[in-house]
Amino acid sequence: MKNINIKNLKTAKRYAQALLETSKDNIDEINQNMDEIYNLINENSDFKMFFSHPEVSLKDKKEVLEEIFLNKINKNTLNFLNVLLDENRFNIFNTIYDVFKKDTQILKNQQTVTVTSAVDLNEDEKERIKQKLFEKINKEIILTCETNEDILGGLVIKINDKVIDLSLKTKFDNLKKA
Repeated sequence: MKNINIKNLKTAKRYAQALLETSKDNIDEINQNMDEIYNLINENSDFKMFFSHPEVSLKDKKEVLEEIFLNKINKNTLNFLNVLLDENRFNIFNTIYDVFKKDTQILKNQQTVTVTSAVDLNEDEKERIKQKLFEKINKEIILTCETNEDILGGLVIKINDKVIDLSLKTKFDNLKKA
């Protein structure tokens, strides 16, 4: 969870939980909506600035929000965004998003895993890694792959805060120390 702001975490958890409770019937659609909004906020600084600016009226913010998202996202998601505006909480959207994503994964028995390798992994290798991890943790694996030539070979697997370092670099470093 990269966007967690500890100061706003308690509030973000309440909002994320409320969204989750109201969207259990169409969680996949709401999840996709949240991804789209998150990407828009983080890729467009003007969008983020507009909705955070104190001198822009609430009415104007809601009109722009409706113009952008009406008939493009689920009505529950649009209502949720309006509540954030009403409560002056739009500025903590990223924290809410991260908490919501984590809670959704728990609900759906999923786990995000980041795998770092020295070279790009092909689809067969990714599937084998997903299968092995599924056997170990018994959750659907959402695999994120990264490439870092510095590890020389092998893999570095990150599950939440746990890191399993199977890289050649670490093995060489350990041999040097021994």
